[in-house]
Amino acid sequence: MKLLCLDIGNTSITICDYKNEKLGEITRVASDENFINQLTRYNLGSFDFIILCSVVPNLTKLLINYCKNHSINIYEINYKNSHLNLHVDNPSEVGNDRICNAIAAKKLNFNPSIIIDFGTATTYDVINNDGDFIGGAIAPGIDVSADYLINKTALLKDTIYKFPPKVIGKNTISNIQSGVMYGGLASVEGMIKLIDAEIGDESNNIIITGGFGKLISEKINIKHTYIESLTIEGMLQVFFKNQKY
Repeated sequence: MKLLCLDIGNTSITICDYKNEKLGEITRVASDENFINQLTRYNLGSFDFIILCSVVPNLTKLLINYCKNHSINIYEINYKNSHLNLHVDNPSEVGNDRICNAIAAKKLNFNPSIIIDFGTATTYDVINNDGDFIGGAIAPGIDVSADYLINKTALLKDTIYKFPPKVIGKNTISNIQSGVMYGGLASVEGMIKLIDAEIGDESNNIIITGGFGKLISEKINIKHTYIESLTIEGMLQVFFKNQKY
């Protein structure tokens, strides 16, 4: 079966194909209304299904309408078809990407776990021993936190999202780099400790994913596993499980 997975977030869209039981290369494009033009190089009609995981309703509608008009099969993931136990007040409020992350963690035998996804928001998803989602936290993403400083100082984003050699910066750029990157890193480490303390369990597996995941993974001083394709893996699990029902 040949599939194309699209994880639509507020800042970027993650795209990955799946064929011959293997994942292809992961690419990202901007989350805007022109994204369908970026997809034409994939020859959408050649796929058996487009698998959609989205937290952006207007882009979701655009893609669904496009697929409908071009007779392309599309499967949209949501909390109802995920078969994931969500021990929260309102299951419908849990982002579809977070649902997919939890499902992938369970499939990969990482329970219990804390999943940290570095996207537009930094999300913390807490998964218990049974693979159930028991809640989490949402914080501003690294780029969101930096936007104000970047605009005020007229700096390019590419110069900011790097760890400087030392925490104590000697100029405006290294000062902002330190505050954004080391500050973000300390926040993550602190949140992990707080979550562990609240549930009284320090045996949680720590999984890192998302656009800034690799950058943080290289610096964090807590044992963890970096899985770039975590959300995509979860999307595939939901899709294949539902094909059996």
